[in-house]
Amino acid sequence: ARLGAWITSPPDEAFADAARDGELLVARVRTWLTFFLLLAPILSLFLEPGDAQHYVGLAVTLIAVLVAVVLERFIQSHTYRQGIAFVSSTVDVSLVSMSLFAFWVVQRPIITTNSRVVWEAYLIAIAASALRYDQRVTLVTGIMAATQHLGLTALTWATHRGDGLLVGSEEYGTFSWAAQVSRVVVIGAMTVVALSIVGRTQRLRKMSTNDRLTGLFNRLYAEEYLVNEVLRTARTRSALVVALLDVDRFKEFNDTHGHAAGDAALRALATVLKDRLRRSDMVARYGGEEVLIVLPGADVQSALDALDQVRVAVGLTDITLPKGGTARVQVSIGMAAWGVDARTMDGLLEIADARLYE
Repeated sequence: ARLGAWITSPPDEAFADAARDGELLVARVRTWLTFFLLLAPILSLFLEPGDAQHYVGLAVTLIAVLVAVVLERFIQSHTYRQGIAFVSSTVDVSLVSMSLFAFWVVQRPIITTNSRVVWEAYLIAIAASALRYDQRVTLVTGIMAATQHLGLTALTWATHRGDGLLVGSEEYGTFSWAAQVSRVVVIGAMTVVALSIVGRTQRLRKMSTNDRLTGLFNRLYAEEYLVNEVLRTARTRSALVVALLDVDRFKEFNDTHGHAAGDAALRALATVLKDRLRRSDMVARYGGEEVLIVLPGADVQSALDALDQVRVAVGLTDITLPKGGTARVQVSIGMAAWGVDARTMDGLLEIADARLYE
């Protein structure tokens, strides 16, 4: 049940920007790498124009170039979604398998099973999956690589085990199931290493982007996010609302109940914000008791309704005090809409701040 919940859970918004940047980086590297690899079959055809495998290699590499260019253009021009990571990682693995299958087509099955250059690209695809900041993408990539490799091995062994084509050569050796199983073990080991890298990177990014007390994003991340969101809104002509929230008379609350109670109040506030707002909304601790809220795609009326629900919910939330008993706090919120009030990050924040104090 825990495994199923982990697989089907939505992606963590804390890694959305990093995953998008990583996906774009992989797309660019994929494009340049496939163009570079195109030189190999071209050079081989020049040196050995009569060898059919070079023509197959050229065709496969041209297909890889086309797929790489299309993927890069798509990622650049569309809003990033987690499904893109699964698709592009699967494509990376499948391109490697397609290259190995091409040798089976031209009756060079020993290269399909014992390739010393193409097969290693499986490991590159698994390593690149770590840039998507999602362990599930890495796990799927590793499983796909192992499954496709075993499938190609089984196909080659079933079709050529009796005709001497798997006897081998001085360059590629001989076919051995033990060697093929060892390759699967290497794929598994690489997947485990990549999973560990993703987990470690996620923890480090959480530490650098999240406020330790509340679990909300910190100011540095919030400002970087808002800059990108304003640019995206300007490009797509969509809606965007920015709001600043402040706890009323928070100093009095701390003086009355103690600073530990103030920390409890901020944690309770963060919980309400996470529960009441959409997953696509960005919430960050902007100051001591001040919170920045960014609502992408929200118009003025829907943002007013959502923020007023937050205000009411906070006011009705009982905060358990460290010394016993409960207390409540109230909040004030000021908001500004892109295109209606301002078109820059600084302008939106300035208007939202003025309305907060009003």
